[in-house]
This record gives sequence, structure tokens and C-alpha cells, in this order.
Amino acid sequence: MIITDAAEAMINLERLVAAVKGQEERESKFAKALAMLQTLSRKEGIPLAIVGGLAAIHHGYERFTKDIDVVVRSGNLDILARVAPHYGIKVIWNDPDGWHKLQCEGVPIDVVPEGRKPRKDAPTAIPGPEQLGVREGAGYAGIAGWMETKLGSYRVQDQADVVQVIKVTTPATLRRIRKHLGKAHAIYLQRFDELLEAAKEEKEQERERGGAK
Repeated sequence: MIITDAAEAMINLERLVAAVKGQEERESKFAKALAMLQTLSRKEGIPLAIVGGLAAIHHGYERFTKDIDVVVRSGNLDILARVAPHYGIKVIWNDPDGWHKLQCEGVPIDVVPEGRKPRKDAPTAIPGPEQLGVREGAGYAGIAGWMETKLGSYRVQDQADVVQVIKVTTPATLRRIRKHLGKAHAIYLQRFDELLEAAKEEKEQERERGGAK
């Protein structure tokens, strides 16, 4: 039986979602990499906040991603690069500014350093794991903090992630997110409101076409 590229992509996505939800029984590469990060995090006392595409899945938008993005405390960046090999995690690139490139089970792991700017024109620096709701271990950034990181980098993919997560988020949670972003920076609040309107328009179109229940 020949599996088409599209079908294979769907199988990979199902495994990826299962890994995020802790339901992957066959131990996919992502599940193994996440487990290894959890072990390193707890043994070394380095909290890791998972952001990026995996956090988008965690917050309700099931889309494919090829890597794991983790926010690391500024004081733990050098330590992480030093101890990673002891846990079967390769250091592909040791960046002087902390944007380390790691790899585990063939899965790329991108380190996002606390206190750095996600892009040159970003209005604020990247918050630390604790500010993202992760005080110990390797865990997913809370939805408000995750959106803050997305609105800071603000690439096309970031905007799409925020819109899709907004569409599956309750009004009460959206109000809480909006309050958080208002405290973070006025630009983030403006961007969120624009994407909120885009999400509402998409949902309305889906209702008209019978795509939403």
C-alpha cells in the first residue's frame, strides 16, 4: 500500500498531537524528546517553558511543526548548553546570545532566551519561564504568556497561530488574555484586538458555510 504525502502528513500530525497531550503510546521522536527535556529540567532545576507550535497545539490549534521551542532563564542558558549532552541532547549551535540550537531524537530544539528581543523592533523582551507560568520542569506556557511571545515575534505564522487559538478559546479566557496583554504593552493589545476581529470574521464565514457547529 502506498501512503500519499498528504496521508503521511496527517499520520505525523496525529502523532505530534498525541505527544503534546501525553497520549503517544508508540514513543514518537517528539514524545521522546519532550520526555528527555522534562528529565533534564527536573534533575538540573532548569524550568523550561514550551512555546511555539507545540504550545499552539496544547492551546487548541492542531497544526504541524518540526521543532520544539523552549524559553530558558537568562541565568540558565550556559548551564543548559553544558549539561544537554549528558541527556542525549546534541548541541548543534552554542550561540553567544543564548539562541542555542539543540537536537534530540532528530527533533530540533530551539532555545528562546529570556530577556532578549524576539525581533529587533519588538516592543518588549522575551519573558522568563516563571512569567509564562512554568516554575519547574518542562511545561507549556500559559495561553496569555504564549500569545505575548507570538505578538512579540509577529511573523505571519505567529499571527495565524493566534487567530486559530482565539477561535477555540472561551470569551472569559480571551478577556483574561486581553488584560494580561494590556499590562505587557499597548502594541500587543492593539495587535490582539486586530487578530480578534480577524478570528470573529473567520468564524462568521465558517458558520455561513456550515463549517462550524
